[in-house]
Amino acid sequence: MYCPKCGHKNTDEANFCGGCGKAMYGSNNTKPILAVVLALFIGGAGYGYATDWSFQWPFETTASIKTKVVHKDEAELKIKKAPTVVNETKQQVKDKTELIKESLPSVFTIGTRDGSGSGFLYKAGGYIVTNAHVVAGYTDVTVKNSVGENFEGTVIGISDRYDIALIKSQANKHVKPFVTETKETPIGTEVIALGSPKGLENTASIGYLTGLNRDMEMDFIYEKIYQIDAQIDHGSSGGPLLDATTGKVIGINSLLYKDNTVFGFSIPMHSMQKQVDEWINEPMSSKAVAALFNVYDDYVPESYQDSEDTSWDYEDYGGFDDSEEDYTEEPELEDTEVADEEVENFIHGFRSQYELAIDYNDYEYIAPYVAAGSSAESELLAFLDDLSMKNEFYEFIDTSVTDVMYTNQSIEVYTYETLNFTKEDGTVQFLEKKKLYTVIHNEYGHYQIKQISNQ
Repeated sequence: MYCPKCGHKNTDEANFCGGCGKAMYGSNNTKPILAVVLALFIGGAGYGYATDWSFQWPFETTASIKTKVVHKDEAELKIKKAPTVVNETKQQVKDKTELIKESLPSVFTIGTRDGSGSGFLYKAGGYIVTNAHVVAGYTDVTVKNSVGENFEGTVIGISDRYDIALIKSQANKHVKPFVTETKETPIGTEVIALGSPKGLENTASIGYLTGLNRDMEMDFIYEKIYQIDAQIDHGSSGGPLLDATTGKVIGINSLLYKDNTVFGFSIPMHSMQKQVDEWINEPMSSKAVAALFNVYDDYVPESYQDSEDTSWDYEDYGGFDDSEEDYTEEPELEDTEVADEEVENFIHGFRSQYELAIDYNDYEYIAPYVAAGSSAESELLAFLDDLSMKNEFYEFIDTSVTDVMYTNQSIEVYTYETLNFTKEDGTVQFLEKKKLYTVIHNEYGHYQIKQISNQ
């Protein structure tokens, strides 16, 4: 074998050149070494396959880094959030406790001779809202506060259409009033119902607003009322329904569903605020309040006993003066109640048709209700004729019959009417009118209006 460096001839077994002394790389002695290395490599490869080696340098991809960071952050987030959730829960419980504690002095038990209900302070000065069916036309009521003290209260507003009434009690005029919600509350809102169910004062129950826009008609008309699962019972009527978060009054608890406490109904406060404010600005007279439900058959309100006001006689409460000048005969009480109801229905029917007559400028809607040739007919025809020349509109809100008086010639019906009047310039004015309808029987025995005048 020749040396690749100097060309000296060496034997085949030589490991180094005899001429220059350099290593002989082409020597056959390297073959065993290569064989060993190759054998080790092949053996390692086989072992690696059996043990699932990847034979790759370890490295981290973007995805793996992101995954590990997310997992780490989530773990840290859980550790950090745990105490925060606990703190928030404690704070919420504390808020409800404080809210109820602060609200109870402004919630009252309302008593009459017929029973009791609840009410709440709507405005400073002693203005207390309750249900109409709680006071049922009484003028004098008892107002009991959260510590059991009794005070006098006077009903200064009540409706026979919507189940709402307003009481004024001077003894409680310095109590802090509730703040009321001015718009519809969404379903799912947590609520607190306060009141005196079964006469148990200072009662609070927590639940949720579970339904909206429920319409019912019983003794009163209930429109778009709230359905709640906060427990209420007899005696809760008139109490406030609070938003458990804001503490605002969102409703007036009014009804149970089929005499159980599984769920009840509350009148949205925002729908009644306008009427309540009107009563505050212009209170109804005690006579009008008493006459609306005819509950005083033999009772004169305490505020008018021993009074110089002689107008508070028995006839003001549905009774009759037996003098020959006005009446020929004193009717039976039961017959009178039936007659009163018929007269009221007649007046309500007339007002309903009267609104249509105005809307369509057509007297025929009310012709059957008006006596032919009477002053009422001529005045109504003239009014419709004048209205046809103008761009004005009337929207009737409510008509309450406050008194019915019988004479040997006619029936005098006293009313309290509210309506919105839209002028030609587009401005809207709220109107209140007290009217006297003189009603007669025609030859067929039907009621007809002979004269309409302002009280």
